[in-house]
Amino acid sequence: MDITGTIIYALNVMLKTIVNYLNINRVIALTIAFFMAGGIASMINKNFIIKYFGPETPKHISYLVASVSGSLLAVCSCTILPLFAGIYRRGAGIGPATTFLFSGPAINVLAIFYSAALLGWDIGFTRAFFAVILSILIGLSMAFIFKSDEKKRNFRVGKADSISIRPAYQTAIFFLIQLGMLLVITASPKLIPILSIPVYDGILVKHILTAILCIVLIVVVKKWFKLEEIKAWLRETFTLGKMVFPLLILGVAIAGLINAFIPPEYVSKYVGGNSIIANFIASFIGALMYFATLTEVPIIKSLMDLGMGVGPAMALLLAGPSLSIPTVLTLSKILGYKKAFTYLGLVVIYSTIAGFVTGMIL
Repeated sequence: MDITGTIIYALNVMLKTIVNYLNINRVIALTIAFFMAGGIASMINKNFIIKYFGPETPKHISYLVASVSGSLLAVCSCTILPLFAGIYRRGAGIGPATTFLFSGPAINVLAIFYSAALLGWDIGFTRAFFAVILSILIGLSMAFIFKSDEKKRNFRVGKADSISIRPAYQTAIFFLIQLGMLLVITASPKLIPILSIPVYDGILVKHILTAILCIVLIVVVKKWFKLEEIKAWLRETFTLGKMVFPLLILGVAIAGLINAFIPPEYVSKYVGGNSIIANFIASFIGALMYFATLTEVPIIKSLMDLGMGVGPAMALLLAGPSLSIPTVLTLSKILGYKKAFTYLGLVVIYSTIAGFVTGMIL
């Protein structure tokens, strides 16, 4: 095949992959996830979370908050670095700060549900579990290794009174309705068969329930929210969608190319099975490559279809979104080369271990 024919073939593969990817359930799920992420970005008081990163906060609180606050503070991994730099320079301990840095891209709302929907709920929630555990281990390790440097820092993190600008029960109901919509629309037929029962002409029970929850959400928003708050929510949702969706489609297209051009035996040889070496290779590659938000999921799905083991897939899922060569270079300016490369090494090591454990379990 000449080069022109190869290019045409590649473009056809990419187009077919994108068309097949954009099925109705996936489009609905992504739309809900973007709206939920937009709500998080517009309604959660960031300073309330950030204040718990300081050195005066007990470790069991600071590390727990840091490990889950990434899902509240950021959706796109590109927003993590400036947030990390801000909280670190304002007095956050290096332990909680790096815990937040690792967990942010890995456990945001889109990453959790998209991984579950495309790779299976077992892999999706295992990813979320290990993202929290590894983030704490990495943070504790950084704090231990550089404890003498931390004693020289005397900054403080700003404070805030409440987690949200709205009453707590209203905020909780607002997000729980959207969470319910996500759970319903992404539920596997094997997990909850009743949700996939046809109702009429391709419409399933899950579509009806999702529509009902959507109506409830509209009523709740109209009753409780001011027009300015609704506009801020929609604006953040649009901004996130505009930023992330094109990159997501690019990732899907790349996944199609991987399926078409990479021989399965290559994947099976280097990252098949569940050896320590296979997990290390996947983790190391993930730590160096740049994955725009969510693009790692369809790419890993394609690699798994070609023979990649569950363990190496998890190692790549954990290391990939949290690190890249640009991230390491940026971190070196914030923390210095020693701390930046120590962080890189810890991510690779812990992701390798997590991948190996996942391979044994799943």
